[in-house]
Amino acid sequence: MAKSTRSRGAIGSKIGLMSRFRSLLSHHRATLHDSFLRMLREPVQTFMSSAVIAIALSLPATLYLAVENIRQLEGSFESFSQITVYVKQEAAQQQIQQLHNQLLAMPQVADVTYISAEQALSEFKAVSGFGSALEHLENNPLPAVFVIEPGLAEHMTVDQTDALLAEIKSLPAIDDVQIDMLWLQRLRGLTQMGQKIAVALAAVLGLGVLLIIGNSIRMAIHSRRDEILIVKLVGGTDAYVRRPFLYGGMLLGAMGSLGSALLLFAGFCWLAESVEHLSRLYNSEYRLLGPSVQEFLALLAIGAILGLFGSWVAVSRHLKDIKPR
Repeated sequence: MAKSTRSRGAIGSKIGLMSRFRSLLSHHRATLHDSFLRMLREPVQTFMSSAVIAIALSLPATLYLAVENIRQLEGSFESFSQITVYVKQEAAQQQIQQLHNQLLAMPQVADVTYISAEQALSEFKAVSGFGSALEHLENNPLPAVFVIEPGLAEHMTVDQTDALLAEIKSLPAIDDVQIDMLWLQRLRGLTQMGQKIAVALAAVLGLGVLLIIGNSIRMAIHSRRDEILIVKLVGGTDAYVRRPFLYGGMLLGAMGSLGSALLLFAGFCWLAESVEHLSRLYNSEYRLLGPSVQEFLALLAIGAILGLFGSWVAVSRHLKDIKPR
């Protein structure tokens, strides 16, 4: 009998818990719907607040996309991470072979390609368009060349590159050394700086979004002061009173981030064709990188979280000043 009573009590407790959960879920759904309708009843204020938030979020998001496109551009220039070594024209074949072995023995070197003077002249005739004129030259003016591929070039610093360059220059029978990797490393340094600027700008403008949403929620609290007093008089808790304002701030932040995403997409569509045309002129397959689905969802989440946090701060600060007498 006691076991049966305890069993019925446990079942009743579970039913009561499920009933309270369904009631709470229904209230959250109704509060969210009501908050959305309240925003639609004030279209001008909602649009202006959302537009300011959209512009604030668009600036760091645009800088982030610009940095990502520059990083994509880096990957399309693998040939620029090469070192070109020009051999002295009077160097003997034995010296050239010895130089080839010395270059391959360097730990920073991944691969070495030798281009003879005759091969260099033949390639120059083929691509320059001066083939008939070059046939009248008495001597070949082009030197033999070694093309060196550094190992892990993308991870080499400028100091490491300079050290490798100095080591190659110290070898005999070398006339000159040219490296096309330094500008790419400087570009990587600029992209790293751009990433830091994007983070700093996002932090500053994120604070601005918090202030915008906090001010909007503060105005909403003052306009509904009498309603809040009545709810508190009949026993409404602070959590109950706070809930619609939290949903309002979250919706406002989400709408602002949606506007920001639309601005980014419009800018991408505006620039993509011009960038593609310029890329074709340089015989490149480069394409402008637009916002992905994951980045779009992340932007929406950031806007909603900022809205929720900003409204929480505003409500917590102003709600305690509204007390029934």
